[in-house]
Amino acid sequence: MKLFILYFLILNAFIFRLNAQCTSPINIVVLGSSTSFGTGASNTDSTYVNRYLRFLLDSVNSSCVIHNLARSGYSTYSMQPSSYKPPSKRVRFVPDTLRNITKALSLHPDAIIINFPSNDAGSFFSLKEQKDNFLRVTHLIDSAGIPFWITTTQPRNFTGDALALEKKALLSEMRNSIIEMYPDNFIDFYDGIQSKSGNILAAYNCGDNIHLNDAGHRLLFLRLKDKKIHRILCL
Repeated sequence: MKLFILYFLILNAFIFRLNAQCTSPINIVVLGSSTSFGTGASNTDSTYVNRYLRFLLDSVNSSCVIHNLARSGYSTYSMQPSSYKPPSKRVRFVPDTLRNITKALSLHPDAIIINFPSNDAGSFFSLKEQKDNFLRVTHLIDSAGIPFWITTTQPRNFTGDALALEKKALLSEMRNSIIEMYPDNFIDFYDGIQSKSGNILAAYNCGDNIHLNDAGHRLLFLRLKDKKIHRILCL
């Protein structure tokens, strides 16, 4: 009986630790484009980033912070370090020094989340240059010893685009590449959101065939939450 009580107490202590709030607030930086910026959601409270912030404030620590550096229209070139010079064919895609990895690191985050869903494919950047852009940035994050998570691409309809099929294929290929490159810290924002033709499922389409509605943002939030980043950072 005594052994059972001891086991019960240890088990409950373990469960309490898993669910306990962090004694220190978590500081997270988000790098990304329009989805992380909140486009498609009906209000700011419904965006996946702000849903996640509310979860952290309510369940982890009431002083948690998310520095959202995302901006609509941005590509993986936008997040490159401030010293980076794009190749001649991409000369207009310069890093934004207020919203790039250099800025993110200056905020001394506990973790970084990166989300560039479809603008690279929209600009028809090659798979190699997309991968190189991710690797260049994540190398800097690794060197700083900061945990990070990378979301996959997201489906997009590319309505009226002559290269729609090729761009959808690029989104799918890049999704697979991210999973291969970051097997332990990717977040799947693709599967279950796309139709058989690679379009956004109607249930998640905000109406512009590019962005997700409230239901879509909620799904992204749940997939982010399921990564249990707060537990990893609270250890």
